[in-house]
Amino acid sequence: MSRTPRRLLVLVSGAALTLGAATVPAAGTVDAADHLISHQHNASYSTNWSGYAETGTGYTSAAATWTVPSVSATSSATYSSAWVGIDGDGNSNLIQTGTESDYVNGRAEYSAWWEILPAYSVTITGVPVKAGDSITASVAKSSGTSWVISLKDNTTGKSWSSTKSYSGRGQSAEFVQEAPTVGGSQAAVAHFSTFGFSNLQVNKANPGLVSSEKIILRQNGIDYSTPSNPNASGNGFTVSYTG
Repeated sequence: MSRTPRRLLVLVSGAALTLGAATVPAAGTVDAADHLISHQHNASYSTNWSGYAETGTGYTSAAATWTVPSVSATSSATYSSAWVGIDGDGNSNLIQTGTESDYVNGRAEYSAWWEILPAYSVTITGVPVKAGDSITASVAKSSGTSWVISLKDNTTGKSWSSTKSYSGRGQSAEFVQEAPTVGGSQAAVAHFSTFGFSNLQVNKANPGLVSSEKIILRQNGIDYSTPSNPNASGNGFTVSYTG
């Protein structure tokens, strides 16, 4: 599938807080918009994000390994993407890279991509991916406004890396399973298989995740994508489709 995703996010809580709207035109362009997180019951809720986000200042790198989840057949198009990124939580900047697991046009489709908002995301054609592949990805500041975006399929050995210009605020680092908004409306979440994010690093160190940083993807009062509590080391978790 040829995709040119552009993903800014809208995180919305059960308290009906909202900011912006992500758009993924049906033709295959993924869009996103600023998100707003609200905390309830020791977790956050979003219409399009699930996973974990670290917030503060001075974030210059994030890295993770995950397994590309498979998606099962649905009667209509459904979307999901797993990624690692810097910014996007509370601001309109975002640098990220990840993988796509969608069910569209009657079939499952998988790909890898990178993106720096506000530009559209770019498919990494040199690294074809499939369900079950192990992926390691990172975004890291090298100097000034120069950042290195890297993605490797550990299963096939194919990899990609490129230096890009980015001048975001460095106010958050994320590990996310996302359902974008499509054609101006929130997309239905792909029925993805449970998978794990592991070996998480923020600023080249263990982020020490805590359960209160958990983000649950909730649409119309239903929790569709739910992360587990962090592992004992605070550097990994699993995500399950729970709709």
